Amino acid sequence: MKKTVFILILVSFVFASSEVLALQRGAILYHTSKDDTIYGRTAALELPCSAIQLAHREMKSGHVGLYIGNERIIHAVAPSVEETASVNFIPQSYLDEGCHYLGAKVPVGFDAWLEEQVDQLILLAREQVGKPYDIQFRHQKGPDTFTCVGLVEYLYEQVGYDITPAGYYAGGAGGLTYTQTYNCEATLGFDWAGLNTFAELVEFSSFEHPLADSLNVGMIHEDRRYMFFPYTQYMQSTIVDVATDIPVSGGGASDGDGDWNDCFIATAAYGTPLHPHLGLLREFRERYLRTSSAGLLFLSIYERYGPSLAALINQYDILRGLTRIALLPVLGLCILILHTGPLPLIAFSVALCVLVVYRVRRRRSLQEA
Repeated sequence: MKKTVFILILVSFVFASSEVLALQRGAILYHTSKDDTIYGRTAALELPCSAIQLAHREMKSGHVGLYIGNERIIHAVAPSVEETASVNFIPQSYLDEGCHYLGAKVPVGFDAWLEEQVDQLILLAREQVGKPYDIQFRHQKGPDTFTCVGLVEYLYEQVGYDITPAGYYAGGAGGLTYTQTYNCEATLGFDWAGLNTFAELVEFSSFEHPLADSLNVGMIHEDRRYMFFPYTQYMQSTIVDVATDIPVSGGGASDGDGDWNDCFIATAAYGTPLHPHLGLLREFRERYLRTSSAGLLFLSIYERYGPSLAALINQYDILRGLTRIALLPVLGLCILILHTGPLPLIAFSVALCVLVVYRVRRRRSLQEA
């Protein structure tokens, strides 16, 4: 009898412990970026100088996602807000680049929240799925386009909980300030000094970048450009650490994403599926090619003949080099369209058609003369 009572007590303890440890719906997940970097943990808040790096979001600013239960998360990633398995929060390719999980947090007093409040948060999060990622960081907190940290901040604000106080930090007390000297193709090889900040107390940090005006990057407030960094939210006293007992890493980029590495020709040209240029091409593919009939037709042809061309390119160094050169204007066009939309491509196509028609008519008139 005593043994039976002891076993029942032990089983009850195990189930009670499991219930306590189960990650709560609404928990906020955080991870670092490439090389385990994240803005705010160091004084040197360096932004990438290269346009390609900037377009590929090599910001080293970390990432944020919302846990919605049943080992599922919702987070803002390019090209749009998605719901996916929690194991995809840090894909294996990110782990290979040195990303690390920082942990999970919930609002202070979250245990006292009613289930209806949490349900409202999750329902609101699901309503944002499919909305575009704010690639230019122009709005960040929605309501129509989001960054990762902006999405989580927006969701909690909508249910009445403010994680990070509103405000704009331009330097001085309340954060970190760092002068970065840029020198790359964007500055034509000359030194260009910019003032970058990290806000510890309010949402938005000011920054300066040689491409900020031309690419129209960042939220503008009183003639300065600002960005909301994940680590600013992470360090707020309004949220507290909780244990993570769900898988959060080692997955793919999203559910069923079996063709993540199918940029056959570019992969052969660069020798690795992890090259940053491939990320740019994939983003363009997901955002524009997969959403149009002409794009889908191109992809079907590419998927049929791409592997054979890639195999040929992979055999010869000279072909790899020539392919990388040939991809440069493609990359430039992708950067332009991703930052400004398809209007420049449409205008270019119209201008090209006008030019062709003009040349044909001019040739006919010369022949008739």
